[in-house]
Amino acid sequence: MQIFVIGSYVQACCWFVDSIPKPSETLTATGLHIEAGGKGLNVAVCAHRLGADVDAMFGIGDDVAGRELIDLLSHEGISTQHSHVLAKQSGYGAGMIAKSGQNAIAVYPGPNLLLDASHVALAQTSIAHSQLVYGQFEGAYEAVLASFTCAKQHGVKTVLNPSPWQAISSALLQCTDVMIVNEVEVLDLLKIADDLKTQLRCDVTTLIDWEDFLSNYVDQLWNHWQGEILVVTLGHLGCIAFQKSTGEAPVCTVVPAFYVKAVDTVGCGDAFASGFCTQFLTHSLTQTLMFANACGALVAQKEGVLDALPNLSDVENFLEQHT
Repeated sequence: MQIFVIGSYVQACCWFVDSIPKPSETLTATGLHIEAGGKGLNVAVCAHRLGADVDAMFGIGDDVAGRELIDLLSHEGISTQHSHVLAKQSGYGAGMIAKSGQNAIAVYPGPNLLLDASHVALAQTSIAHSQLVYGQFEGAYEAVLASFTCAKQHGVKTVLNPSPWQAISSALLQCTDVMIVNEVEVLDLLKIADDLKTQLRCDVTTLIDWEDFLSNYVDQLWNHWQGEILVVTLGHLGCIAFQKSTGEAPVCTVVPAFYVKAVDTVGCGDAFASGFCTQFLTHSLTQTLMFANACGALVAQKEGVLDALPNLSDVENFLEQHT
């Protein structure tokens, strides 16, 4: 499996707190963890650990953090050919992790946003030789669009995680085969009204609730999107996938989460995306979603992200014990 990742890299700083601070509230943190992070980096590293051959494109700074990324990629066995020094300072991220497992995250993308079509052109051969291209919105939108356009020209499947959320242009939608969104992003994607979002927090609490609710709105998505699958991740509940079906309502696949004690939920979505990307083209949708759920569950049980990202044997052993 050859995967090309439009990467993002930040030096991630995570504070552990009893609860997520309210506006204007100051809390004392109980711990601090600093490591290399970023959605694109997490997916590239995890997909490689899960057995895929990975090429990734990064915008980094001419600083210690940027040099640390080059060393990390080399250590993981991922090519640094498409890592470009584009600024003095690399990107940084700040996260707060509550005892409940809830998190709040802010990201300064820095040089991640300076990648453009010229850098994608340098990676055209790598993209053309891939089976799948993965993109997300911590990096430059232009780079994601150019990469997906190149992928479609060569018949390569594309998976988009539009996070942090921003509106998706029709040009990018036309190049996207699969979207992976969380419970917040799907409401923006489907243009759910704000008053209904508030009601959802009380009334929609189970996988079946989510399936019933989303089924009322998801049809409209395919009025302007020709993609194949919408995957909605729902944290501790599990995930739901809506698959386009010719002439009929989308086929819905519901896969509950594995029951684990969550320690730190940062990175679970990236692990899920990695698992999905490595299995999507070779396994059934249900098997793919179960594998992806297992990847997220493994990360949730540990502090930090990079060291918690599983390898293939970790996931296989987990599935053997929990299926």
